[in-house]
Amino acid sequence: MSNKKIYKVIGIMSGTSMDGLDCSFIETDGKNYCKIIKEFSYNYNIKYKNKLKKIIKNLPNSKNKRIIYAKKNETFVTNEILKLINKFIKKIGNKKKNIDLIGLSGQTIYHNPNNNYSLQLNSGQSLYNNINIPVISNFRDKDLKLGGQGAPIGCYYHKYLINKINKKSIILNIGGVSNITLLYKKKLIGFDVGPGNSIIDDLVYFFYKKNFDNNGQYAKKGSLVKKIYNAYKKNIYFKKKYPKSLDRNHFNKYLIRLKKNKKNDAIYTASLMTVFSIIKSINILDINFNELILTGGGRKNNFILEKLSSYFKKKKIKISLIDDYGFNGDLIESQMFGYLAVRSIKNLPISTTTTTGVKHSISGGILYK
Repeated sequence: MSNKKIYKVIGIMSGTSMDGLDCSFIETDGKNYCKIIKEFSYNYNIKYKNKLKKIIKNLPNSKNKRIIYAKKNETFVTNEILKLINKFIKKIGNKKKNIDLIGLSGQTIYHNPNNNYSLQLNSGQSLYNNINIPVISNFRDKDLKLGGQGAPIGCYYHKYLINKINKKSIILNIGGVSNITLLYKKKLIGFDVGPGNSIIDDLVYFFYKKNFDNNGQYAKKGSLVKKIYNAYKKNIYFKKKYPKSLDRNHFNKYLIRLKKNKKNDAIYTASLMTVFSIIKSINILDINFNELILTGGGRKNNFILEKLSSYFKKKKIKISLIDDYGFNGDLIESQMFGYLAVRSIKNLPISTTTTTGVKHSISGGILYK
């Protein structure tokens, strides 16, 4: 299989926002060519989402117990992914024999970069047994075993996009957690900058029983809770040098405090926290760039977009959406896992010292067939 130059592959992503499953059917060589054929997003129903949140909430305290606990809950997630993959294959009208690979990121329920372990719920073997298409998953495992943080794992696809769009740009993905990728002096750099949508989404659901702050409407009506915001700005994470990565719930102590405030004030403050972490992290880099390209669900939040635009406009830096260049900003990460699957099958690097902190550039992913 690894002798092929170009593969037809389905990339699948279930992000830290836990809102649904993204599927992209692409054709790629895992290097300089990537053609998006068909894509679709499936929203999780509320019952499934609540069960996921409960699984995360009830995580045991020790590493060994967490690993056992994750294994026990794997079938629940795998079955949902399987159901939606079958729907997608039917939707794209492609025969299974014409699909070379499935690249899959499981559902992240815990990420501990300090102890070099991360838990994603999925069973690549079970998916292969039921679909009969080779599956590549567990992209983080090798990186973690070699001392890396296992995240962010998508930088090589972002590198492809940067080379295609603008070599002096930074790609900012605002998902549950925000991360950035850039090329600087021939180095690929990527790291998590802070919370993206996670705290905002959790507050919106807590106060309004809605999944997200549509267009930043609630944030726009709020005011700053200065005490919490100022405490957040002093968090040690923002002083750490890259490579660095985050668990979705790393900043939960601020979420707990914000829940005790007025609805829109809490959401305003959380949204400004997201903006602060982005600006702070980019400024610490102290590099020359001329464009910030946004991907992920947070790019649709007009409050965040306006705050970023206002700041970077003064520095004469262009703010763009990846959609402006013909890509669906909601599906970049599913495209990414298709692209990474092909890099894996060809034994090409998917992480390096300046993205995850691994000792040297390595490939990754486990093939189930």
